[in-house]
Amino acid sequence: NNLEKNLPPGSGIFIVVNAITGAPLGVFQENRFMTDLRTGAAGAVAMKYCTSPEQEVVGFIGCGAIAKNMARAAREIRPYKGVAFAHDGSEEFAKQMSDELGIPFDVVSSAEELCNKSDIIYTQTPGGSTVLEKDWLNPNGVTIIASGSDQPTKNEIPANVLAASKYISDLTKQTSKVGELRSGIEAGLMSEADVYAELGEIVNGTKAGREGNEIIVVDLTGTGAQDAAIGQVAWDKLGAN
Repeated sequence: NNLEKNLPPGSGIFIVVNAITGAPLGVFQENRFMTDLRTGAAGAVAMKYCTSPEQEVVGFIGCGAIAKNMARAAREIRPYKGVAFAHDGSEEFAKQMSDELGIPFDVVSSAEELCNKSDIIYTQTPGGSTVLEKDWLNPNGVTIIASGSDQPTKNEIPANVLAASKYISDLTKQTSKVGELRSGIEAGLMSEADVYAELGEIVNGTKAGREGNEIIVVDLTGTGAQDAAIGQVAWDKLGAN
């Protein structure tokens, strides 16, 4: 009953250690705050390298803490027009993000309506069932940045959408086990050989990002490198103060 006590619903501790000695340097009781920040940052990297400036309408399916960090980080890439849908909290999300980021946000009544309007779609739901359908997607091309699947029981994106896409993983050996790729493999529609690239290959220029009107799916399960990076930032900021 943490919420009744005005406490976070869950707990989380982030430990920064010396990379050479393994000695602990700092213990942060951050209750997923740092994890959510680095997830939003990964979503912004995906937007920067896997979308085009002409893609102006950004939809958010799921409007919780991670969606807020996705919206904030995306705004660092460029201004956009936001669209929000969730079974709960979409009105509050849209108002807060519009006020905070200085950009317009609309609330829609269904995921289908959101997909019809959006050039870029962020999905960040508990991942118990798929949240969109292929027929709903923008025929002029769409980039889906999915972060809800990080366990073998989760799945946000239908297998036929994955199979029709230029599929980009954050870490293929991980997405094949706990990410969206897992469901494509289980459906018999994909294999690891169908992975177009890992996100790092897009960032370093080994592979191209958006090249036309294709469907792009960026599958974000979260990586240890991202945790190390956000831990370093937090430690550096603490040291600076």
